[in-house]
Amino acid sequence: MKTLYSLLIGGSLVIAASTGFAADKTDMTTKWICTTNASSATVDTDKAADDKMAKTAGSAADSFAFAAQNCRDCTKITCEAQD
Repeated sequence: MKTLYSLLIGGSLVIAASTGFAADKTDMTTKWICTTNASSATVDTDKAADDKMAKTAGSAADSFAFAAQNCRDCTKITCEAQD
């Protein structure tokens, strides 16, 4: 009986600890910046697009779409949520 109580208390502590570390949901509607690994821009419009990608936060979908549209020769698009 004593072992059963120890297991119940231990299990309860594990559950309580694991819920305490649960992450908040990430807001997908604001504060996202997506960039590409494209080569350095040589045309002014490409430079402006690269600058906008790096400095303008928006929704995850809009930021990714803008990066994809201005990808040029990229092989990767990286998106990060800003604090």
